[in-house]
Amino acid sequence: MKIWQYLKNSVLKNSIITIQRLSIGWKIFFSFLILFLIIMLSINILILNYQKKSLRDQVDTNVSLILENLSKEVIDNIIFFDPLAIDEKISLAMNNPGMEYIMLTDKNGRIVGHSDKSQLGAYINLDFIKWQKKDQDGIIHINLPVVSGDSFFGILRAGISEDKINVYIEQTTKNLKNYIYVLSSIFFLLTVVMAFMLSKTLIKPLQRLKNKMSSIQADRLEICENPSTVLCKDIFNCEKTDCPAYGKERCWLITEAKENCKKSYYIDCKNCYVYKISCGDEIGYLIETFNEMILKLKRSLEELDKATKEKLKLEKSSAMAEMAMTVAHEIKNPLNAIKASTSYLKSNFQGEVLREFLSIIDKETERLNELITSFLSYARPVPLKFEKGNINNVLKDVIKLVEKEIQEEKKILHIDFDNSIPEFYFDHHQLKQAALNLLVNAADATKEGDKIIIKTEKYDGKVKIIIKDSGSGIPMEIMGKIFEPFFTTKTTGSGLGLACVERIIRDHEGKINVRSKINEGTEFEIELPIKGE
Repeated sequence: MKIWQYLKNSVLKNSIITIQRLSIGWKIFFSFLILFLIIMLSINILILNYQKKSLRDQVDTNVSLILENLSKEVIDNIIFFDPLAIDEKISLAMNNPGMEYIMLTDKNGRIVGHSDKSQLGAYINLDFIKWQKKDQDGIIHINLPVVSGDSFFGILRAGISEDKINVYIEQTTKNLKNYIYVLSSIFFLLTVVMAFMLSKTLIKPLQRLKNKMSSIQADRLEICENPSTVLCKDIFNCEKTDCPAYGKERCWLITEAKENCKKSYYIDCKNCYVYKISCGDEIGYLIETFNEMILKLKRSLEELDKATKEKLKLEKSSAMAEMAMTVAHEIKNPLNAIKASTSYLKSNFQGEVLREFLSIIDKETERLNELITSFLSYARPVPLKFEKGNINNVLKDVIKLVEKEIQEEKKILHIDFDNSIPEFYFDHHQLKQAALNLLVNAADATKEGDKIIIKTEKYDGKVKIIIKDSGSGIPMEIMGKIFEPFFTTKTTGSGLGLACVERIIRDHEGKINVRSKINEGTEFEIELPIKGE
C-alpha cells in the first residue's frame, strides 16, 4: 500500500513539474483542448441521457395507452367470442417496444387470447383490481380488469421487459450517438487548429517582450515593437503640425506632448483613446509599460553618464587648474626677473646685435607672461558680477575689436540681432571675453571670402547667441575634446580659450552646443536664461 501511494505521489509530482515546464503557448493550447473536451463530453452525455429519458417516457406512455385502449376494444370480442379478432389485436399490440407478452381471459379466468398460442384455454386466478409488479428478471407485469360500466368481462394482463426497452433505446439512439461523435470529432479538429493559432497569436507579443528583455541583459536598451500602435493625428484627424507628437508614434512617451494634452485638453495619456487602442489588451499594456520603463532607463543612464563625465571633467579641470596655478606662480617670478634684466641691459649697453637679441628675449618673455596670465585666469576665475544690460550692445562692443581685422582680411561679417530681447542680468566682462574668443577662433578658421555670422534671438524665456563661420570646420574625431583645458590644434596659444568659454556659459547656468562639418564651417550656439533679477 505504501509503495502504491509512493508511486502515485511520484507520478503526480512529475506530472505537475512537466506541466510547469511547458511554455505559455503550449499551456494555452492544452488548456483550450481540455476545456473543449470537458464541455463536449458534458454536452454529449446530457444530450444522450435526455434523449434516452425522453424515449423511455414515450415508451411507457405508449404502453399504458395501448393497454388501456386494448382493454376496451376487446369487450365485444369477448362477448361474441371472436378469437381471431382478439389474436389480431394482441399481435398488433405486441409490435410495440418492450412487450414481453399479452394475455386476455374471460370472466371465468379462461385464457381466450395470448401472444403465446400454447397458453390458450388454460385457466388463471382472477384478480379484479388494477396492479403493477416487477419480478426478479426485470419484467414488469400489469393487470387491467376488462370492465364496462358495472359489468366485468375478464382480465388483460401484459408483461413489459426493461431489457427490451433498453435495447430499443440503445438502437434508436445509436444513429444520434454516431452523429454526435462525428460532429464532436470535427469540432475537436477545429478546436485544435483554433487553439494552436490563438496560442501563437497570444504568445507572439510575449515572445517579442522576452527577446527585448534578453537584449537588456546584453546591454541593449531597445523598445518592444507593437503593431497595434496608432498615431493620434490619424485617429483625431489632427492638423496641429506644431505639436511635439505630430506624426510620431507613442505620443504618451513625449514629455512635451503629455504636458500639452493635460494643459489644453485636460487629458491624461493613460485615459486617452489613442493609448487604449494602441495597447489593445493586457499584453499590449504590459508592452507599452515596458517601453516606458526602457525610455526612462535610457534617459536616466544618459543623465548619469553625462553627470559622470561632467564630474570627471570638473575634477580634471580642477586638478589641471591647480597645477597650472602652481606652475604659473613658480614661473612668473623668474620671468619678471628676466624682463627686468633685459630692460636694464637695453638701457645701459649699446650694440645692434645685443639690442636685437634683447628684444627677442623681451618679446618672448611678454608672451610667456600672457600665457601665465591665462593659466591664472582659468585656474582662479573671477566671481561673476551680474549687471543688467542689453546683450546686443555687449556683442557690438566685441565686434568693434575684431571688425577691422576681419575686413582687412576680406572676410564677410554678417550681423543679425533680435531687438525684442529685453535687458537682463549677466556678467558683461566675462560674456564679452567668451564672445571674443569665439569670434577670434572663427576668424582664424576662415580665409578670404568666407562668411562669419553673429546672431541673437529670443525664444521660450531664453536668449540664443549664434556665432557661425563657413571656414575649415572641426574634424569629428576631436569634436569631443575642444572644450578640454589645454587642448589646441594651433601652434600658438594656451588651449584655454574654449575651456574658458564653456566655464563662463556654465556659470551663467546656460548651455553651449557646437556643430561642424569639414570644409563647410562651424556653428557655436549659446543659450542663456533671461534673468530679471
